[in-house]
Amino acid sequence: FTSAIDRAGVSERSPLWAGLHSQRAQAHRRLKNFEDCLSDCKVALATQDDNKSAWTTRASVLIEIGQPEQAEAEMKRLLDSTFSNDTIIRHWRDKAEFEKRKRKRPDYYSILGISKIASDPEIRMAYKKRAMEYHPDRIAKEDDEKKTKEAEEKFKATGEALEILTDPMKRQLYDEGYDKQAIEDRVQAAQRAAHNHQHGHGHHH
Repeated sequence: FTSAIDRAGVSERSPLWAGLHSQRAQAHRRLKNFEDCLSDCKVALATQDDNKSAWTTRASVLIEIGQPEQAEAEMKRLLDSTFSNDTIIRHWRDKAEFEKRKRKRPDYYSILGISKIASDPEIRMAYKKRAMEYHPDRIAKEDDEKKTKEAEEKFKATGEALEILTDPMKRQLYDEGYDKQAIEDRVQAAQRAAHNHQHGHGHHH
């Protein structure tokens, strides 16, 4: 691509110039040359600000380097303007939002001090140990408000960890990257679907 760009002799204002940089950006992305990739995306977008490939390549790299908030904001802006209702842009916005929420989730495994392949009994044992450690009544004796509040938060988090990790469906969703709210939404949707399915079958004779 570099030699093609050098040889092409095209104007820096032409769509071809943007296209070549956008394609080279994708090559950099595959090679994990993220800095060079973002640099080429910038050149492509400076020439052609509706170059979808450059925008989506940029979004994928921002997510990869731990900046999903930036990717989400850019994709949202594009959906509100140039690319309203575009399914590819919406996909990247959703992916960025997913990664943003994933990064903010509590790590239930480390809260309980267990490995990601811990069995159900191991999870329950770890919960009992942590729950005793963080029980607010135990900390309250120290009469330290800050410590009590921290203990309450940790105690609540251990309860959440137990609830999510001892339910096979919730645990699977958590392992796939969903946060507590998204897990609850999916579980409720599955329950509604099962309920409708049963009722749907009940009316046939």
